Amino acid sequence: MLKCSKTAMKTLLVFSLAVFLSPATRAADSSLYSLENSISDLVYGLSRSVVTIESLNHSTAAGPGSPVHRVISSGIVLDSVGHILVSAKSVLGYDRVLVSADNRMVAVDVVAIDHQNDLALLQSPLWSGRPVELATSQACAGRMAIAMGNAFGMRSAPALGFCAGIRDDGVMQFSMPVPSGSIGGGIFDLSGHMLGIITGGMGEDNRMALAVPSYRIREIVTYLLSHGDRQSGFMGLTTREFEVFPGIRISGDHMFASVGAASDVTIERGVIVTSTVPGSPAHRAGLQVGDLIFAIDDVPVNSAAGVASFVRQLPPGRNVNVDLIRENQHLSLPLKVGQKVPDTPTRLSEAMPAAQQTAVVDSLKGILNVLKTEITRLEQRISDLE
Repeated sequence: MLKCSKTAMKTLLVFSLAVFLSPATRAADSSLYSLENSISDLVYGLSRSVVTIESLNHSTAAGPGSPVHRVISSGIVLDSVGHILVSAKSVLGYDRVLVSADNRMVAVDVVAIDHQNDLALLQSPLWSGRPVELATSQACAGRMAIAMGNAFGMRSAPALGFCAGIRDDGVMQFSMPVPSGSIGGGIFDLSGHMLGIITGGMGEDNRMALAVPSYRIREIVTYLLSHGDRQSGFMGLTTREFEVFPGIRISGDHMFASVGAASDVTIERGVIVTSTVPGSPAHRAGLQVGDLIFAIDDVPVNSAAGVASFVRQLPPGRNVNVDLIRENQHLSLPLKVGQKVPDTPTRLSEAMPAAQQTAVVDSLKGILNVLKTEITRLEQRISDLE
């Protein structure tokens, strides 16, 4: 019986080696090894087009030695003369902006900011890296992509995911995580062309990446170099999609009548106003929570993202008409578009008064003491069980 068992073991070993060393297995291993090498080479090449951006704010109110508010983000090398494209939120309002070049940090100038698309153009005195290659296609849904950006101290950390497509607001969405340092980095296809520049994330823990499509970048950069800053329109309201069933019929003079449509029109989709900012253009125009907006300046609207994108692209100071339904009545309210005030970084010293900081510290100490007590109790129970 023992001899038979040994013979069976030898047979199994020979069979396993034969399978492992078979041409098919070696071919599969060779293919995987080749794929791994190809991805490794691709990541290395893409890393030369991504730089680390460091933005600093010095608190002058507290005097010398005061804390510095520092933000780490990413940027994309555009050309060989030192132009770098970054997310506007990562540099806007900071005293000093640095870029990593030739293993050292050098100060860069902010050339112009596109508030509509949340992008900023920088100029570096030292050229470093390889200019990015931009994708020209507008379709990428379902394609595998690689995100490259600073992640927890790693200058060009890769992340794999897939393109979900273009949203109603014109922004690309990708199924891949977005660490805060990766904002301003790029998302590339497997040929090495950049599909978009990361401007933010959404979902739990930013599991979905949002990016400005690459096919729009040339126009954005050309505008910033020629005209400087591009301002963003502002109305001061939030909305959500709403479907009307059955539809609401409106008659008389309205936007559709101007294009030769029948005077009676049924409104079946729009956006509901969920809030307005006090003193904002929307508030001054008389918009109210619950209003069903179906058109702005004769342009039909049916999604919250679409409304936000449309408003951002309106020039500040422009007069528009907002067509809406309120209590089953059609209203057309005139509104003067405002200018979006960009968010500025909050310094730690300004975020919380000293007394509140002390209270928070005391509260944290109390939580730690409770945890220590609980750990001691659990250790005692484990000791009793042993």
